[in-house]
Amino acid sequence: MSDPVNLTNLREMTDGDVEMEKMLFDEFFSSSEECIVGMENSCVDGENEGFRTSAHALKGTSINLGADKLGELCKEAQEKYDAPAAEKQTMLEGIKAEYQKVKDFLEAIY
Repeated sequence: MSDPVNLTNLREMTDGDVEMEKMLFDEFFSSSEECIVGMENSCVDGENEGFRTSAHALKGTSINLGADKLGELCKEAQEKYDAPAAEKQTMLEGIKAEYQKVKDFLEAIY
């Protein structure tokens, strides 16, 4: 089983600066949780721009961090922003579960 985050690119960007990495992780946690709340508030039937926007934002920060699976789940949610509420809720549950894996992994590092 692979790690939920590939830190290779991040470590190259930070040149191994642990304090900078911690700061980036804290910002990731904060923005991710805002995006998840945005998606939760937008789990309604049919087209919903708030759901799409929140999924898109979380996708970007996830991929930049190296949390590729989380980014892929968010990409799917972004593309299916017009799905029924029940399908959005199922996608969101998968995103939340993967986010927790990412968070646990990053918190264990430091």
